[in-house]
Amino acid sequence: MSLSSRSSRSTRSSGSPRRLSRRAVLAGAAATAVTASLATLTGCGGPASSGGGSGTLTAGFDNEPVTLDPALSAAISSDRNVLNLFFDSLLRQRPDGSFQAALATMWEQTDKEVTFTLRGGVKFHDGTDCDAEAVVHNLRRVMDPKTLSTKAAALARVASVGAPDARTVKLQLKSPDPLLLIHLAHEAGMIVSPAALEKHGKDFGRHPVGTGPFTFSEWRSKVQLTAERNDAYWAKASDGSSLPKLGKVVVRFVTDAKVLRTELSTGGVQLVRALPPEEYKQLAGDRRIVLKDSGVRRAYYVALNTTKGPLKDAKVRAAFAQAVDRRAVGKAAAGDEYDLNPSFATTSDWFYDGSIAPLPYDAAAAAQALKDAGLRGEVPLTLVARRRAPDPTIGELLQSQLTAAGFAPKAEVLEFQTQLDRMKKRDFGAALLVIDIPRLDPSLSFDPYFTSNGPNNWSGLEDRALDALLADGAESTDRAGRKKAYADAQRRIVDNNYWVFLHQAKSPLIHSSRLKGIQLDVDGQWRLAEAELGA
Repeated sequence: MSLSSRSSRSTRSSGSPRRLSRRAVLAGAAATAVTASLATLTGCGGPASSGGGSGTLTAGFDNEPVTLDPALSAAISSDRNVLNLFFDSLLRQRPDGSFQAALATMWEQTDKEVTFTLRGGVKFHDGTDCDAEAVVHNLRRVMDPKTLSTKAAALARVASVGAPDARTVKLQLKSPDPLLLIHLAHEAGMIVSPAALEKHGKDFGRHPVGTGPFTFSEWRSKVQLTAERNDAYWAKASDGSSLPKLGKVVVRFVTDAKVLRTELSTGGVQLVRALPPEEYKQLAGDRRIVLKDSGVRRAYYVALNTTKGPLKDAKVRAAFAQAVDRRAVGKAAAGDEYDLNPSFATTSDWFYDGSIAPLPYDAAAAAQALKDAGLRGEVPLTLVARRRAPDPTIGELLQSQLTAAGFAPKAEVLEFQTQLDRMKKRDFGAALLVIDIPRLDPSLSFDPYFTSNGPNNWSGLEDRALDALLADGAESTDRAGRKKAYADAQRRIVDNNYWVFLHQAKSPLIHSSRLKGIQLDVDGQWRLAEAELGA
């Protein structure tokens, strides 16, 4: 309804709610308030109704989290699959960009502030109240420089956070932030128990306590993680029965893709996070297995260390880029199940620009570029890759291609946490990794990796011009302006060869045909509150 005293629109949970699309958020409206409820989000936090969940889902997971503290999580492409078991965010985002209620039932945004009305009666797994004070504690913790939160940049435009009452949270803004709701629908808006934070301290990431559909039971490193049904979960199914529908979720950490595929075929697991094409193609035609292309792609890349060593020189980075045969890498790693694009953007993304042209493969030109850089003989270089298919295969092929161009690469295949530690310390020359795309907004794809203060700025970039382009892309309320800013940013990344973008392997949702009701975040991460196993 229209409020004449302040230019805003408000929608309440009764009647037919109007939903705010991302386009509306970015249209620069002076104020927007939204309340949304779906069948799965209609609970009020009271005692669980009849029909408690049963059955154990075992999921095969190739990427053991380093921490289950959402404020510190760095593995954007995988951790949320597990975080979603234990935590709820203030709101959720649909694939079409619109938002829906979660811990907040209503929110109102102006250029100067955002006000959230919280769902009543919600408890953390430890029995404490998830109230406004708890939410304020969480947001201030992310904003506090002492926390070293990987999500701090998401709240950079928040000046202060307060709680006028037990169900209201107000964020005062330094400047308009059209992307704030998007960030609060992801890890930056996941709310953890302040009491558990105080109890476990630095070990909270190994003892997650939230308000989500499952409670933490056990974590055996390199083996498995177990989550039990939260009998007091606030959300209800459309028929009023309790969620979650499962009694237990076991996440088994298995890095060997062949083992994962075999376990799925034999029923040892009913869901896998990802399989390379050479493995999942062997499951095609098996009626016991569902392969569904939901549009998710695994975008492989090589981050180049610009802070030290030979790749600090732009001419040497150009030589590296010309030494890499991207198509041969894609073929070796994914057969014919891949796309070849110039950056993280897919052809379906509105910020895609096909005119961006990476340097073409040319080993002779790469060798000449090394000479132009004043380098003679073999150029030493350390390439770090993860011990998980197909990464070692890609690493071996890159090593061969780089050697042919005059580099002397040393490939090191590491456990994931070790690789991340090396990358954070920039103890590498080139680093092979992968992220899941598409993401709903390009800021989620590029800002963490390419802004000077980005939490995943593996390359050590301090490119103020690139920072400005990415800031323009995030701040603009005009779609055409945003597209130009992000196209220019991608072009600058590629032209300076900060990274070499490889291929985008197809990554279907893969699970047993017995498993029903999986929901996905906009970037393909699981939500299992409504999942259930049939006969």
